Amino acid sequence: MKISCSIILVFSVVFLFSCKKEKKADYTDIIEVLDNTQDAVFDSLTVPEHLRSIVKQISEINTYETGVLAKGQEKSENSENFKKLTEIASDDELRSLLNNKNKTVAVYAAVGLLNRKPELLEEIFQKILHLKSKVHTQNGCIFGDQNPAEPLYDVYCRSLNFKEVRTDLKLRKLDSLIIFNSNSPESLLQEAFRYRVYPKSYRKRIEDLAFKNHKIDAVRYLNHWHKGDYADGIQKEFISMLKNDSLSYNKKMILSALLSFRNSENRELVLDYIKKDTLFIDDHEIAKELESNGIFPGEYPTK
Repeated sequence: MKISCSIILVFSVVFLFSCKKEKKADYTDIIEVLDNTQDAVFDSLTVPEHLRSIVKQISEINTYETGVLAKGQEKSENSENFKKLTEIASDDELRSLLNNKNKTVAVYAAVGLLNRKPELLEEIFQKILHLKSKVHTQNGCIFGDQNPAEPLYDVYCRSLNFKEVRTDLKLRKLDSLIIFNSNSPESLLQEAFRYRVYPKSYRKRIEDLAFKNHKIDAVRYLNHWHKGDYADGIQKEFISMLKNDSLSYNKKMILSALLSFRNSENRELVLDYIKKDTLFIDDHEIAKELESNGIFPGEYPTK
């Protein structure tokens, strides 16, 4: 989710002010959940004494920061805290922090352990992926709430070059875990379907994602690789997306994909849609697709 840097500055002032007030409390050896706005969890019950201070600092900020600074930001405090954590925590201690009730702490522990033990990638990722709660994230001027596995996936992807992203066996395994996990977010599904052609044994799971769970990237995957086998189901999904008219996906892509079927039964539906949504009236690519479906400029509004 993107917001302007000016809004971030206001948010940051409020956020930091609130954190300073909370620092007056004593959080030693307790688990405390703050109000719904801050929702910071302080979990130090099983944290070794020498790590408690740094874990509390990470928990208070309660945001996974990549280290890329927002406008007006002088430093990334949690990125600095992460460096300190990895300097003093052992491998076993980082592994233990994967279970911390503060998901920001858990994600930093996962990244730290991955940096030290790349061979543990699959184990760490699978554990983090199954977490159902979100983690607050900041990457420059971009704030969001993500599945805790998203930052970990990004860290590993950034360690690969473009060719490796397509061929890396570890990343292929992560993509497999994403597809078969019931909690995978849209962003990870998009990545999992971006560069892969999956074997027949995956087909039933992808069908469920597309037609039962209505995951757009699964529908697009089937449309790209198995269009003839699933023509009816794919068109129904695209039609439903247009009717829903959500801003969460590229409407031009959906309309273009539906028109590519050249199905006369979709003609009236498409015509009604473009009469209501004039976003595409000057789009030459869409105009060509419409003509291929027997829909011409005189039948819908144009400038």
